[in-house]
This record gives sequence, C-alpha cells and structure tokens, in this order.
Amino acid sequence: MKSKTGKTIKLRMVEVSDYAFIHSLRVAPEKNKFLSAVDDNPELQKAWLQKYKQREQNGEEFYFIIERLDNQEMVGTMRAYDVDPERMSIRCGSWILNDNKTLTSAVESILLTWDFMREHHFKYLIVDARKEHVSALRFIRKISHRYYGEDETNFFYEIDVEKFAESFYQPNQHYVSPELVDGEI
Repeated sequence: MKSKTGKTIKLRMVEVSDYAFIHSLRVAPEKNKFLSAVDDNPELQKAWLQKYKQREQNGEEFYFIIERLDNQEMVGTMRAYDVDPERMSIRCGSWILNDNKTLTSAVESILLTWDFMREHHFKYLIVDARKEHVSALRFIRKISHRYYGEDETNFFYEIDVEKFAESFYQPNQHYVSPELVDGEI
C-alpha cells in the first residue's frame, strides 16, 4: 500500500525515517498519559521500527503515519496488530494525533484504516482505549458495534466491517458522518 487518501488527511505506511516524529508523539506529556511508557531515547524507537518492518513484510502488523493533505505535515499514527486469521480480526492502537490535526483527522483515520483492513479481508477491527481516556472512549463507542471486553487498564470494542460500511462509509466520496465530528480523541 502506498497510501490511502481521505478528505483532509492521508494514511501511509511508516518508514524507519519517521522514528523521531513517532517518538515525539509518544513522549509528549499531554499524549503519553494514555500510552504505554517508552524510553526517552529516540534511537530505541528507530530500532523498534527496523524490526517492525519485517513484521509488516510478513503481514503480521501495519503501522501508519497520518499526514495532512494541505501541507503534508505528519499529525499522527495508527497501528494495526494482533492479527487473528481464524476470526479475520485485527486490533488497532497507537492511535495518536497531535494538536496540528485537522478537525476530521480522527474520523478519517479510522475510515482509512478500516478501508485498508477491508481490502485485506478482515471482518473485525478491535479498538481500545484506556478506561480514563473519556474523549477516546466516547468516540470509539460511536463507531463500534459491540463491547468486546476489558483488562485492568483498557476497554475493547469491536467494529464490524460490514456494519461500519452501512453506518458511516460511502466509498469514493470521502464521506464523514456528521454525528462523528463533534469531538476528537
């Protein structure tokens, strides 16, 4: 996949050279309170990405950069991992948007991720958010179709590809349902 383009953003595969941007998102104080901790050394992020690229080649994991279309600025990330081939599901996480995102970046990024996963024949996306991340949970509950479970720190929700398409997505129209654009993650 070269990239997927929405109305205001583009989703593209991560490159190892994106390590400094990704690290800056993961250590930003206002963003990392809902993320697993990372070391302060950006070179460790680079090494992780080098190993990740092999998992991408094997179809085990996909990591995306979210870029604005108007100025090509990187504004976030989204990762798809934990492939379950029997159930045809994949989990999404590392969904981080910085303050330079567009108004519809959250909605568009999940739509573009969903489109990518649909093309790879997945039936379900599992999304999660930390229990205390109120705005992310509000958004995820709008787009999901079923509570999936929880652990000590996260709630998990399932997005059914077909139901999602019926509810929110109009192919080739870059459609964003208005009820989704009243808040951001």
